[in-house]
Amino acid sequence: MSEKVTNGLSSPWKAYEKIAVRAALVYAVVSTIPFNPEFYSQNFDAGFNVNSYPFRWLDVVSQNKPWFFASQEGKNYTGWFITVLICIAAGFAWQQIDKKRRNDETVYYWFYTAARYGVALRMSWFAWAKVFPVQMPFPTISQLNTNLGDFTPGKLYWLTTGVSPFFEVFAGIFELVATLLLLYRRTTTLGAFMMIAILLPIWFVNIGYNAGVELTSLHLLSLSLLLLVRDAGKYYQIIIEYKAVALTYVQQFELPATWYKYTRLALKYGFIFLFVIYRGFGYGNLYASGKSFKLPLADGLPGISGFYKVSEFKLNDRFIPEAIGDTTRWQNVVFEKFNSISIQLDKPFKLNTKNSIRTTEYYGNIGRHYYGYQADTINKVFKLKNRADSTVQLTLRYELHDTGQFLLSGVNENRDSIFVVLNKIEKKYPLEQKREW
Repeated sequence: MSEKVTNGLSSPWKAYEKIAVRAALVYAVVSTIPFNPEFYSQNFDAGFNVNSYPFRWLDVVSQNKPWFFASQEGKNYTGWFITVLICIAAGFAWQQIDKKRRNDETVYYWFYTAARYGVALRMSWFAWAKVFPVQMPFPTISQLNTNLGDFTPGKLYWLTTGVSPFFEVFAGIFELVATLLLLYRRTTTLGAFMMIAILLPIWFVNIGYNAGVELTSLHLLSLSLLLLVRDAGKYYQIIIEYKAVALTYVQQFELPATWYKYTRLALKYGFIFLFVIYRGFGYGNLYASGKSFKLPLADGLPGISGFYKVSEFKLNDRFIPEAIGDTTRWQNVVFEKFNSISIQLDKPFKLNTKNSIRTTEYYGNIGRHYYGYQADTINKVFKLKNRADSTVQLTLRYELHDTGQFLLSGVNENRDSIFVVLNKIEKKYPLEQKREW
């Protein structure tokens, strides 16, 4: 359903169309290239683990957020609208300067290329992180022991998606196919339609659940729609009027120099190799190792993961009985397979929904304190740092008995001595028992 226009030219462009295509090109470029100085000053290894996982440099680029995303936790519609107005103004100014241009197909080709690769740049990350389901991992033991009401809607949505890896993988394959289709001009129309089918519900999900990537999904949806605007009338004729209509053929921009052809091909297939093949291989290895960037990557002490009930708790050598409303006594403790300990306390919590920490355990939920730990297995000592506030630290000696009983003793963050007896409880979780993966 495509035809090559004679001499590569279509009917003459109207003035507003010339402004629109230039504005769209400016938007596609400024929203993809990281112009925000904060992007270059961030600690890339802290956010992306680039030293341990070099392929994550690709994710650094893919997860670049334009300056108009910078505030309101992914819902800065004002910034987005202002950006659109600026791009329209830039398109108008460009058209005034470039009035003598006779072939606006060249401008459209560059927009067409920038929009396609802008969407593919980001969606290739989302796709692989779902094909190998590490974007929304299965709930941790701590999360399985957190009250439903202690989760925000956004966190709850991520967890319920992680419960069904089959659905997550299906969504990832759909996104990956759409991404690949966008990389070729002849299949871009199908890829754009698939992207719209993907991104429209994602946008509404983020609005409904406040899941944190509301503006990102709208931005990608906008670029996908812009790829189809030129043939909007023809789609109506095809779908509604059942007419045989040829879609617009986007003429390849060519220079007579031989180097241009080979450079273009090298850039195209270099992009595919890095962002599709190499990144997919990296995420495959990550999934095979049982890890996810949404959770700590360091392994925990072997053989101790599980849920522990606090059977005895002493504070400054004073026995503290279990009582509703007591804010000092630990209620239960979870040791994860990775190096995290979570402690349930009956005390007020400050909810943190900052989008930049969404890869941590305490994002979007309350009810438990999370500590990262290092274990000195020779001296039997845990050194704990609070995940939310690294200034809060505990040093605890531990004894592990064959019966599964765990003894902890030491000093807490208030310099009070504590003694804790933990008994491991073999809990069964219906969500986990029904897993097929």
